[in-house]
Amino acid sequence: MKTRPACIFFITLFFLLSASAYLSAQVTYAFAERDTVLHLDVYQPKVPNGYTVIHIFGGGFIGGYRQNKWDADYCRQLADSGYTAVAIDYRLGLRGIKNVGFGTISAIERAILMAVEDCADAVAFLVNNADKTGVNPQKIILEGSSAGAITALMTDYARCNSLSCAAALPADWSPAAVVAYSGAVFSSKGKVSWDNAAPAPTLLFHGTADRIVNYKQLQLGRTGLYGANALVKRFEKYGYPYCIYRYTSLGHEVSVGGPVTIDELNMFVKQYITDHKPLHTDITQTNDSIPPSEFSKHTLRDLYKPQKRKDL
Repeated sequence: MKTRPACIFFITLFFLLSASAYLSAQVTYAFAERDTVLHLDVYQPKVPNGYTVIHIFGGGFIGGYRQNKWDADYCRQLADSGYTAVAIDYRLGLRGIKNVGFGTISAIERAILMAVEDCADAVAFLVNNADKTGVNPQKIILEGSSAGAITALMTDYARCNSLSCAAALPADWSPAAVVAYSGAVFSSKGKVSWDNAAPAPTLLFHGTADRIVNYKQLQLGRTGLYGANALVKRFEKYGYPYCIYRYTSLGHEVSVGGPVTIDELNMFVKQYITDHKPLHTDITQTNDSIPPSEFSKHTLRDLYKPQKRKDL
């Protein structure tokens, strides 16, 4: 039996309309101009839950891109879960560097602060253009992977300590929460402290065997990069709300755990943000929900060798 052209048209239209119910609309905006024009992509959910997740890609501050397939797919997944997902650009301050260590600490600090400046510009753009982006300024979550997680944590840290790199943040604004997959905070003043304001409720995912972004800390004198384990000790000391997932058998692959931890994100949002519970939650994970990857045994030096992938 032959299928009539009109029938084919309506069948195709049906499938396109059905699919569109599950696809997230994406709009791109230019939000800042420095040595290059920086853009962000807004993925609007079909059924919004009111929260916006600013996703900051990883790449060791040498590579990565907001529209990498993994990052774009993850943003669509967030939108399908009800979040307005925003993928942002930031300048890659370590691009071209070959060896990273304490000998290049000033370059590392500069790269982190550049990324924070750009993240602050993105937040300011979203807040100042809330009418057209559909973003509720009071319900913005900063979230990132690896270098992006460092940027998310450092943006809130800079806000709390009135650092100049966060000057573009709107006055009296604070994130609803910070979510970090294999992140850390850089401090040149010893142990991390939040001097002028309390940090936002913070959700941390980290592999205890991470050799790229250390789960504990890398420190020389008063300068160091403080991972999830070190941060939790400080949150505990000062009574700030946090939730940490420690993956005992994993390394840096936890940095790409976002797509398989949406349920954990949803639970955190409900308990810590919506219900305002000042919880201290510490969970040790031994399951294989995040599969091992080629980055399981890589070190920080491996990341900056030629021919290595630059997307984590």
